[in-house]
Amino acid sequence: MQNKSSKPIMNNLIGAVLCGGRSKRMGKDKGLLLRSGKPWAVLVAEQLQKVNLSVVISINESQEDSYQKIFPETQLLIDNLPIDGPLDGLLSVHKRFPDKDILLMACDLVDMNEATIETLIKTYLSKPQFDYYVYQQNGFTQPFCAIYTRKALAQVYQSVENKTLKKYSLHDRFESGNTLYLPVQNDKVFKNYNKPE
Repeated sequence: MQNKSSKPIMNNLIGAVLCGGRSKRMGKDKGLLLRSGKPWAVLVAEQLQKVNLSVVISINESQEDSYQKIFPETQLLIDNLPIDGPLDGLLSVHKRFPDKDILLMACDLVDMNEATIETLIKTYLSKPQFDYYVYQQNGFTQPFCAIYTRKALAQVYQSVENKTLKKYSLHDRFESGNTLYLPVQNDKVFKNYNKPE
């Protein structure tokens, strides 16, 4: 991306790779699986770095030692809220960076391409009035490779603190917020890997 586009992104938006899931169906930590000699989490982080985003890695406490080895120079953030699921990781990142919007990726989005991320960011920059920016196809919303604004996350975080949030799914956030849905141009980049190939 050109400099004039990357400057506001660097100021307001960070990339977060979510690695703290239990990977029950896969049977092993997905972020540590290898493709072309690199861990999946590293491949996803590199996609975010290609579009000039600062990157943090969201993990659970048991993963700290293994992820420190593959991300020696990247900040690791440990899930620290009393809730389950991806929202724990997302809000833990928000808690650490309350002044940033977050482009959230899952560690198994290893087929994601730069064009899909760039389209999302360009839309976010050109239409700043929304809470969430997400891809959707045939009524199915993709919660990863999606942007969550600090304003919306602050409200969700407050609801967690007040114990008034009833639903913890990311899809519920889109339904209750001011969400911009983008059409999926290439569904292959959103492939989830939940079972060994």
